[in-house]
Amino acid sequence: MQVMTQKQVANEVKDRLRSQAVTLKAFAEKHGYLYRDVFDVVHGVRRGYFDKGREIAKKLGMLIEE
Repeated sequence: MQVMTQKQVANEVKDRLRSQAVTLKAFAEKHGYLYRDVFDVVHGVRRGYFDKGREIAKKLGMLIEE
């Protein structure tokens, strides 16, 4: 199994959203999050292990290590 880097994960998430014609800002607004929080999760500033970061990562379909 290949382990993806944070940059690869971020690009995959952004590509998936782009294919749906959704920006990070639109995703954040639709789900009631701040744009900066979504940006931080996608780019690895927040790891998405707890609380709001975890919720955002799950909704984006990012892999979360248990």
